[in-house]
Amino acid sequence: MTAEAGIVLMIATTATFAASDSTVKVIGAAVPLVALLFGRYSFQAIALGTWQVRQGINPFRNAGALKLQLLRALLLLLNSACTFAGLRYLPLPVTTSLAMMAPLIATLLAATLLNEEVPKSKWSMVVLGFIGMLIVVRPGSGDFSWTVAFPIGAATTFACFQVVSSKLSTAGDPTTTNFITALVASVALAGLLWVDQADLLPEIRKVTVGSWLLVLVMASLATFGHLLMLQALRRTPLALLTPFSYAQLAFATLFSWALFGKIPDLWTAVGMLVIAVSGICTVLLHARARLR
Repeated sequence: MTAEAGIVLMIATTATFAASDSTVKVIGAAVPLVALLFGRYSFQAIALGTWQVRQGINPFRNAGALKLQLLRALLLLLNSACTFAGLRYLPLPVTTSLAMMAPLIATLLAATLLNEEVPKSKWSMVVLGFIGMLIVVRPGSGDFSWTVAFPIGAATTFACFQVVSSKLSTAGDPTTTNFITALVASVALAGLLWVDQADLLPEIRKVTVGSWLLVLVMASLATFGHLLMLQALRRTPLALLTPFSYAQLAFATLFSWALFGKIPDLWTAVGMLVIAVSGICTVLLHARARLR
């Protein structure tokens, strides 16, 4: 029953993240990107910081290597920046599907940077995922745009983020790790806001109360999604949960239809399905190899 509960929590996590991305899509360019990111991470830092105060300072004694914590925060911040930028220019399902190529990119990184031996079965999934990406973006068509670099960048940074997170997984309490990530990201973004205040402050003053409320909704959903994921991971192994993370594609399509009246065309839907299949198979192959 514990494993099933973890799967249910993981699916709820994907729905929450899809809702958070949908909120970003609704906001559009009404809020400067740096301010949007600052709102997202400062809320998470405050929420998790409050939790840490209630738990005491003991969890920080095993927070892990400082360099890895800083790198993790930077990678997640870059991932969010790429995702938010992509959502401003691309349909929600397209951005989500391209960002879901993270397992495939992780395979490429393992082979090229870590010199790991990658079996032919995994390489075939990488090729299949690349084909799916080409079907979605369709280079040479009128719908193709350089803005697809944003979700692909999100997938790349998230693949690196997962590698760093795995190294920190045994270093201490995961809530503490997420708090440190949010705190570091908030400090970095506050620095950017201060450095570029001459250009950003006039734009921030134009933001309506309604848009700020949506930023609060987005930040709440993102933080709640991370907490749900932590609860899922405490109940079920990551290898079993990861395939269910592709449920986010279905929720992204649902929210795109409900909020914007847009659904993927046939070829985009086919490409999304190919990416999902290749990603799920990559995860399953990796899990089977670890069991040997």
